[in-house]
Amino acid sequence: MSFMQKQITNKREWYEIETSQGTWFVDRQDVGKSPDAEDIQQFCEGVPVSWEIVTGFGCRLSAPGYLDCTDWTVFPTAEECNAYLNENYPDDEDENEESEQEERL
Repeated sequence: MSFMQKQITNKREWYEIETSQGTWFVDRQDVGKSPDAEDIQQFCEGVPVSWEIVTGFGCRLSAPGYLDCTDWTVFPTAEECNAYLNENYPDDEDENEESEQEERL
């Protein structure tokens, strides 16, 4: 079992925030309904340039019982979230099998 576990939320509203250091997704419930730049700043790195409300499923990896987690990424469907997590964060067992196969070649 991997230390980090996949998390996929129910469909909800998110702020998609463009900053000087990339794009961030923050659950709208965490920020509030009418945030200003100062409210947004505490949830992301960089200077907020713009933000908009998007609806979708959030996904990330998280270590239960710890503060370790990846940033949220939001997609229109849960299936797209699952595909994203599988592609970008393969299970440790899959990595071990691949490295064993590469050693045999």
